[in-house]
Amino acid sequence: MPEITTIENAFADAIRATGLPVPDEIVADDVLRRYKTTGRGPATKNGYYRLADGPVPMGFFGCWRAGIYETWCAKARDEMTVDEFRAHRERIRVMQAERQAEEEAMHAKAREEAQALWNGAQPATPDHPYLRRKAVQPHGLRVHGGNLLLPCYDADGALHSLQYIAGNGAKWHVTGGRVSGCMYVIGEVTGTVVIGEGFATCATVHEVTGLPVVVARNAGNLRHVAQAIRAKHPQARILMAADNDHATPGNPGMAKASEAAKAVGGIVVVPPFPELVEGRTDFNDLAQHHGADMVRQAFTQALERPAQAESARNDTPATPRKASGPTFPPLEDVDTAGSGGTRGVVLVNGADLAPTPIRWLWRNWLALGKLHILAGAPGQGKTTLALTMAATITIGGRWPDGSRCDPGNVLIWSGEDDPADTLLPRLLAAGADRNRCHFIQGTRADDGSVQPFDPARDLSGLRQAIAEICGIRLLIVDPVVSAVTGDSHKNTEVRRALQPLVDMADACNCAVLGITHFAKGGQGTDPTQRVVGSVAFSAVARIVMVAAKVKGEEDGKDARVLARSKSNIGPDDGGFEYHLMQSEPIPGIQASRVAWGKAVEGSARELLTDPDEPPQDGATDAAGMLREELVADGWTSYDLAAAPLRKAGFTKKQIWAASNKLCVLRKKGAMKDGWYWRLPGGDDPQLPDGQHEDSAEGSEDSNFENWESSESSESSGAVESSTTEVL
Repeated sequence: MPEITTIENAFADAIRATGLPVPDEIVADDVLRRYKTTGRGPATKNGYYRLADGPVPMGFFGCWRAGIYETWCAKARDEMTVDEFRAHRERIRVMQAERQAEEEAMHAKAREEAQALWNGAQPATPDHPYLRRKAVQPHGLRVHGGNLLLPCYDADGALHSLQYIAGNGAKWHVTGGRVSGCMYVIGEVTGTVVIGEGFATCATVHEVTGLPVVVARNAGNLRHVAQAIRAKHPQARILMAADNDHATPGNPGMAKASEAAKAVGGIVVVPPFPELVEGRTDFNDLAQHHGADMVRQAFTQALERPAQAESARNDTPATPRKASGPTFPPLEDVDTAGSGGTRGVVLVNGADLAPTPIRWLWRNWLALGKLHILAGAPGQGKTTLALTMAATITIGGRWPDGSRCDPGNVLIWSGEDDPADTLLPRLLAAGADRNRCHFIQGTRADDGSVQPFDPARDLSGLRQAIAEICGIRLLIVDPVVSAVTGDSHKNTEVRRALQPLVDMADACNCAVLGITHFAKGGQGTDPTQRVVGSVAFSAVARIVMVAAKVKGEEDGKDARVLARSKSNIGPDDGGFEYHLMQSEPIPGIQASRVAWGKAVEGSARELLTDPDEPPQDGATDAAGMLREELVADGWTSYDLAAAPLRKAGFTKKQIWAASNKLCVLRKKGAMKDGWYWRLPGGDDPQLPDGQHEDSAEGSEDSNFENWESSESSESSGAVESSTTEVL
C-alpha cells in the first residue's frame, strides 16, 4: 500500500489540476470534510473532499460554489485486479450517493437560511461604503449586519442563496447554497440583455446604457447563466460584459465570456482601456478612471453590428454610412426562396476574442468541443475501439501513451448494436464505470411513445439531454452517416448536415466521435480519402482516425493499428498497435475488448494495409478522379490533370493505368512543353505548337515505361523555365 504522504500528495495534485486550492490539511479517514476555496469572507467553506485509505486508496473532491466534482483513485483501472476494481466501483457508488444526499441537504438548508436572512434584511441605501466606493446605486440589494445582500435566483425566480458583500469588497455566500445558473437581474429583460460578473460592473453598465443586466457573480457561472437566459428568452440579443483579467494567467474573465457567448450566440464586449493597468479590469474600473462615455461607446459599438444585420430583414433600409473606399453596386435578382429573405450576418471582432488552447481529453487524439471520425474496413473493431476510449474516460484511466485521462461521463448512440447485449458488456470488459455510461434509446413522441432516435432530426433534443446529464465528455455516433438526411456523397449536403453536430460539440464542451466505414477499393491511397461518402466527412472533422490490419515488421503476421490519418489541430501521423481479445466481464457474458500494443511511427498511408482486401492497382478509383479532370473537346496538361490524383496518393503508374481504362488520348507539346491528355470522342482540337500525337490508347507501342521515359527526358530540359512540378 502506498505511504500516506504519497496518497495525500497525489490527491492534492489531482485537486490542484482542476484549479481549486488545496486544503491546508488532507486526512485519509473516509470522512467528508469542508474547506475554504474562494472568497475573502468568513463563511466560504464551499470546498469539500473525502479520502479513504485501504487496499486501493480513493476519494472525491469538489466545490459547490464552482460546480466542480471529481473522483480520484490511487490506481488506474488497468493496474487493479478484478476484485479490486469491483470493490472500488462499489465504494465510489456509495460515496457518490452520500455526497449527493449531503449536497441536497446543504442546498435545502441554504435556501431556508437565505430566505430568512433576506426577509429580515433592510433595503440598502446609496451611502453604503461599498456602493459609495464603486459609485453605483443599490438596485434592490438589502443590508444585514453591515453587509450588502445580493440574492441568487434561478431562471424561474426561486431564491437559492445570498452573496454577502462587505464594505471593503470581500464577498462570500451562504454556505452550501447553489451557485450554478443562479443570477440577479437589474432591470427588465426585453430585446437586449447584458450579462456580467460582479454587481458593481453590472450596475455600472445598467446605469450608463439603460440596458437590463444580469449579475452572474463569477466568470465560471457566465455560461450557465447565459444558457438559462437563452432558454427563458430565445429571441433576446445577449451581450457578455467581460472582465479583462490581463494580469491573471489565461485571462479567465475574457476566456469565460467568450465561451459563454459562443454557447448562446452572443457578443463579447471588452472594456476598452487606453492602457492596461494592474487592478483595472472591468467596466466599473473603466467608468471611474476614464468616464462613463467610454462605457457607453463600447456598448453602442457592440450593438451596431447586430443592428445593421437586423436592418437587412426590414422593409426600410438602414441609413448607409459614408465609406472612404470604393463603392459597389447592390446585388440584384438574388434568389432568397425558402430562406425567409436575406439573413443578417453575425460578426465578431478579433479584440472580442480571447485566444484559448485546445482542450484535450487525449492529447493529439481526442479534443473537447471537436468532431472526430474513426473509419476502417469491417471487422477491424472500430466500435470496440470507441468503447475502449469511452471506458477510459469514465474511470479517469490511462491512454495507450501512458497519460492519464480526466474522468467524465460518456453518451453513446448506435444504430447497429444493442446497448444491453453488446455495448455495455464491451464497456464493462474495458473496465468502464457503468454509472458514467449513458445510452440514447429513442425520443419521446407527443403521445408518450418512444420513437427511434434520428441523428439527422433529433440533435436539438439531444443537446438538451446532454445539458441535463452534465459532465458529458464524449459522444459516440455510430454510424455518423446517419446524421445526413440527403445524399452522403454530396459535399454541400454533408457539410450542412454535420454542422449542427459540430456546433453541439462546441456548445456542450464534449468530444464527438463518429464511426464510419472505408469505401470499397482505394487500396494504397491516402486513408482519409477512403472514408465512405463525401470527402466532407473527413474535411469537417478536425481529427480522422483509421483502423486496419498491417503486416508485422518482425514476424510478418497480421496486426491491427489505430493511426491518425488527418489532424487540423495536432500531429497527423503515428499510432498504436492493438489486439481484439475476448473476455467475460460478467459470468456467462462474452465481450470483446482492446489490448493496446506498442506505439508505431509513420503516416497512416505508410502504416496501414488491409490483408483481407485483394490487392488493387488503384486504377478504378483513379479513373473516376481522372475523368473529372479531362474533357473530350479540349486538351488538358498532364501536370494539371494529375495534380489532384497525386495529392490523393496515387502513383504515376496508377494514373497511367487509369488513363488506359478511360482510353485517354495523349499528345506531346513543343520541345520544352509537356504532355496533354483528353478523353476520347468529339472533334480533335488543335494544340498550339503541338506535335507527336500518341493515340495508341494503351497499346504495346505506348506502354507506361516508354511514356515515362519520354516524359522524364523531355521535361528535364524544361526544369529551369517551368514553374510546374514535373510529375
